Amino acid sequence: MELVNAPDATKVMGTVDKNGIPNVVPLGSIRAVSDDTIIFAEIFHIKTKENLLATKKATVLVVKAGKAYQIKGTFAGYSSSGPAFESMSKTLMEKFKLPIKSVGTVKVDAVYSCVSGENSRKLA
Repeated sequence: MELVNAPDATKVMGTVDKNGIPNVVPLGSIRAVSDDTIIFAEIFHIKTKENLLATKKATVLVVKAGKAYQIKGTFAGYSSSGPAFESMSKTLMEKFKLPIKSVGTVKVDAVYSCVSGENSRKLA
């Protein structure tokens, strides 16, 4: 989860709609708040939100300097108040002047290595 919180790591979220059609978006706001929970800001991602609400399935790819991990999880919901919302809202407003609508939460189901030669080895 350290890599998830690295500000210079590339982070991408994948979702799937109710018909099984995938959607992938870059999502730099992704943060790990514990070993089994990641959060992200809802800013522009309309299709991602629709998919998460419909299927509850999410995957996150995190890549940095020869390290890569895929996190598979279950969407737990959006929140527009509370400590996670306030913290992320403040950070994104200060850094990028972007207001957020809410903070999404994903419960981690599994973590896989995506490094060449490891054959998508399950780590957790």
